[in-house]
Amino acid sequence: MTMTAKQWLVELSDAMREPVCQIKGGAVAATDAFNEMKRLFIETKRSDKAVYWVGNGGSAAMCSHLSQDVLNKLGTRTYVLSDTSLLTCMANDYGYEAVYAKPLEGLMREGDLLIAISSSGNSKNILNAVAVAQDKGARCIALSAFDADNKLNHAGADVSLFLPCALYGHAEVGHEALLHAVIETLWLENKTNG
Repeated sequence: MTMTAKQWLVELSDAMREPVCQIKGGAVAATDAFNEMKRLFIETKRSDKAVYWVGNGGSAAMCSHLSQDVLNKLGTRTYVLSDTSLLTCMANDYGYEAVYAKPLEGLMREGDLLIAISSSGNSKNILNAVAVAQDKGARCIALSAFDADNKLNHAGADVSLFLPCALYGHAEVGHEALLHAVIETLWLENKTNG
């Protein structure tokens, strides 16, 4: 199958226009999910809690990028758990499925916020991290793609965003754009009100 750059961009645009959104498992409009994500970031900062980020591959790189934006633009404590030494230590001692869950067991506190990103929505290490966050009383924003029946999309996150697309590039660019939108609109609001 061949695809032109224009076709690729059209498919991305279509996926971004039609995200499937949930708040606590109930279907909502994208605007409502966006506003709830903003509220979670605001509440995390206001209560002096932390944001944790988990993802694999390109999603892990996205986590690193967006985490520094949250610190820089929102002044919120934020941590990425994809440091090479930490990942290899956890994978060696507990298996790859626990590379995020095990650190979160010791670090995460009630009221913290987990951003869990998985294009497939079926990565066991991401699902295990979400389970730990829920056990700890933390809040969770989950972003997935490909198949709406994926496990992350139905993991009971506070906010779940599913992009109806089939390519990793669409999922990754789309997830990053959605998170950038939340971070940058909050930053602009803070600049205006601050």
